[in-house]
Amino acid sequence: MMKILDAVTYEDFGWEWFFQLLSHYPKFALIDCRIQWDEFPATEWFPCILFGFGPHDVFGFSIRYKWFQFTFSFMNFKPRNLDWYRDGEERYKDID
Repeated sequence: MMKILDAVTYEDFGWEWFFQLLSHYPKFALIDCRIQWDEFPATEWFPCILFGFGPHDVFGFSIRYKWFQFTFSFMNFKPRNLDWYRDGEERYKDID
């Protein structure tokens, strides 16, 4: 089923916010975006910026500095499954 806008928040050693625009998992997402704030900072002294072109997305980039990371991909043909992040609490409730 095609979703116009899909968003989810996930907490695991920090916070992550996921956004997808015009997504149809597992085949396509026009925009797949993640904003992340970690509990533990990266060790680099300067910001890390990565650009990518490839078979799974037409264009993507990632910026990371200390606790913050922003990842963006345009026309992603293998988007992440946001339902996995929604069901996280139910997956771990039997591990006591």
